[in-house]
Amino acid sequence: MKNKASFEKLLRNTLLVFVIPLLFSSCAALFGGMMGDTGGTSEPEDFDFDFEEYGEINFTILQMNDVYEIAPLEKGKVGGMARVATFRNQLLEENLNVFTVLAGDFLYPSLLGTLKYEGERIKGRQMVEVMNGVGVDLVAFGNHEFDVKEKELQQRMDESYFDWVGTNVLHQNGKKLEPFHKESYGIKYFSPETFIWEVTDYMTGNTIKVGFYSATINSNEKDYVYYEDPYQEATKAYLSLKNEADVIVGLTHLAIEQDMKMASLLPGTALIMGGHEHENSLDTVGNVVIAKADANAKTVYVHRFIYYPETKEASVTSELVPITDAIPDDLMVAETVKKWQKIQNDVIAEVIQDPEEIIYTAKVPLDGRESQVRKVQTNLGAVIGAAMAYATKKPADCAFFNGGSIRLDDQLSGDITPVDFFRALPYGGKIYEIDIEGIILKRALNAGLENTGNGGYLQWHNISFDEKNKTWFINGKKLNERKVYHIASNDYTANGREKRLEFFNPKNFVNWETAEDGDNDDLRIDIRKAVAEYLNKL
Repeated sequence: MKNKASFEKLLRNTLLVFVIPLLFSSCAALFGGMMGDTGGTSEPEDFDFDFEEYGEINFTILQMNDVYEIAPLEKGKVGGMARVATFRNQLLEENLNVFTVLAGDFLYPSLLGTLKYEGERIKGRQMVEVMNGVGVDLVAFGNHEFDVKEKELQQRMDESYFDWVGTNVLHQNGKKLEPFHKESYGIKYFSPETFIWEVTDYMTGNTIKVGFYSATINSNEKDYVYYEDPYQEATKAYLSLKNEADVIVGLTHLAIEQDMKMASLLPGTALIMGGHEHENSLDTVGNVVIAKADANAKTVYVHRFIYYPETKEASVTSELVPITDAIPDDLMVAETVKKWQKIQNDVIAEVIQDPEEIIYTAKVPLDGRESQVRKVQTNLGAVIGAAMAYATKKPADCAFFNGGSIRLDDQLSGDITPVDFFRALPYGGKIYEIDIEGIILKRALNAGLENTGNGGYLQWHNISFDEKNKTWFINGKKLNERKVYHIASNDYTANGREKRLEFFNPKNFVNWETAEDGDNDDLRIDIRKAVAEYLNKL
């Protein structure tokens, strides 16, 4: 058997199916014989079986976090929500007490989310429908849930079958603060600060309560969202759960350092299931386990709990499980994924004449994995930078953009189509053509280095850095702080919206221009269009 919990479950079922009927039968025969009744019709005296030694309660939590793609990645080898649905069903065969959670970031961004369908931006509609099909039970708010507009978030919440726990986030409606809510048939169901899952052992009938608190990082300020202090609110929730729940767990969307601080503050927490980081990790602070799976369901965490009623303590075993093509698709969820993929291709066809046209063949995979584009220069970043320079009206000295705008979290290899670059750059956006003094350019490039590890790390074209001498080179020549350079950048970066790059905006440019709205003949109108055209010309 996979673990002690599985063995004990099998033992109990065996006891129920075979041993108990045998005991009843034997007792009936015994009592019947004592009363001189050989017909087997007499009822035995009250039968009392002691289940105490089998009193442990087993339950499982299936964890995902930071899921933006509903379909498999890496040429279908990893990920895929239809496979997650199958895996969840396999867990249910092992133990009926399975609870499925997602630790924030699922509504946005994705290529599908940026597209229009039935007159509106999709903005996570596809993800909610798929998560409903998978059987997700509970989610925490991630910072990217607030990328969508207030109305769009409300629509997604209303469409969801799962619950949302919001310990430190509130809906700011004018001057009024209240929890976010789902609405059905005119009734509002407010997102609680804590959530209770009642777990029943089907042999003994014993029931325990598993309490959840959450915490969301304040990294996406919107006028309809009010963030409370995550530590203070989680502490309040934790103290409340101490009086209600037998086991307390956290479902958070924080940086790992914040999760570790949370664990030290709330040592009675059995497990913190976190998000925000996109690479799997398993840490402990004291007795608190902190787990994060890989983004896009490349892996999931399975947490198997055993609760001991005698001691009122719980143990947990956490297993990281890869979601690969070895797991078959759940047919119903696969049909939903297929529907949304067709919608995606149909909408892209309205922008790109032939979205399935092979525009490039990559013999060496183009690396768009988030673990790379936020830390080092990748060949995919170089291709996008070169395409930006290709799109300018006047020859560009160099080009750069924020690595966080690449949301592929995958590698592109073999035959590549425009759809691949729409997936890589779901935000799209215009290309800015900028004249800028060397001293400002140098400051921006230094800020990009300081952003190593997050979305503000810069990918570039015609730029290099001498680490030993701390010297920048533009198109092979040492950067001149007094020179005015002609460069290309994406609109997000060029408007000072990236971390540490707030100063890099039109106020500090000598001159700048971009495509006119609606001018689809200008490659600067959409970075994805520029990339497709550039690769087609190679």
